[in-house]
Amino acid sequence: MRRAIRALVALHLLSAVSAGAAPSPTPQTLLAQMKAWLEPTMASSRQFTMVVRSAPGDAVEWKAAQARGRVDDSNFALTVLLDPPDVRGTALLVQEQKGKPNSEWLFVPSLRRVRQILPVDEFQSFLNTEFTDSDLGFVNLKRQRIALRDVAPVNGRAAYGLEEVPDDQQTFKRIVTWVAKDTQQPLKREYYDVANRLWKVQTFADVATFPNVSVAQRVLIEDMQTGYSSEYRLSALAFVVQVPPELFDWRQLPKAAGHPFWTDSITSKLCGGACPGTPHP
Repeated sequence: MRRAIRALVALHLLSAVSAGAAPSPTPQTLLAQMKAWLEPTMASSRQFTMVVRSAPGDAVEWKAAQARGRVDDSNFALTVLLDPPDVRGTALLVQEQKGKPNSEWLFVPSLRRVRQILPVDEFQSFLNTEFTDSDLGFVNLKRQRIALRDVAPVNGRAAYGLEEVPDDQQTFKRIVTWVAKDTQQPLKREYYDVANRLWKVQTFADVATFPNVSVAQRVLIEDMQTGYSSEYRLSALAFVVQVPPELFDWRQLPKAAGHPFWTDSITSKLCGGACPGTPHP
């Protein structure tokens, strides 16, 4: 009788512990949550400084702007360099359409032509920086195998480990991402080359939190093999903006840098007083 009672008590405690423990999310769910954190669905405009370093004390700075929005059944991300004059006008447009591969167009002023990037290589370097077209566009939820991995905390924050193995491994063998358990915010990403050696480390910092969205104001990518690095720091950010549809037309990329949207979108004129805020790193 006593053995039966002890067994029932043990079973009850085990059930209570099991019921109280939150199950780990699936890798697919975690990847989707990370994508949602990086790519808020609200139309937005942001301005930032991109810093490219090749050696200590040797840095190149670009002023850039980005617009994100949706037209018909497609999401778009347009990144335009505004300064200095030798790169002004360079523009990358990425289109994401459900069920189809992403489309990309690049305009380089010195060539005076728009080039469609085919086939789309989401890991292609953006202007020889450590950033890729994926970093400035959209996270791919397909064409890869994903799994959960045990990872150590990052700066004291508990995290899930998400390992991505691309189907096309010409650039990266695998990518491991630390995703905060409490917010699904990506904290760090490690990129391994085709020989499975650590190549790049990406970190997300200075998070600004608004009512319905959080944004990393500083993103740094370090090349662990060369010592090079690239980062961007937000200087202005606005949501609930009306992005002119011509900015998402690849045929209009040669005019993108001169569009008045880049000066108007950060003011209340287009936000209508509904912008959640303008963070300044």
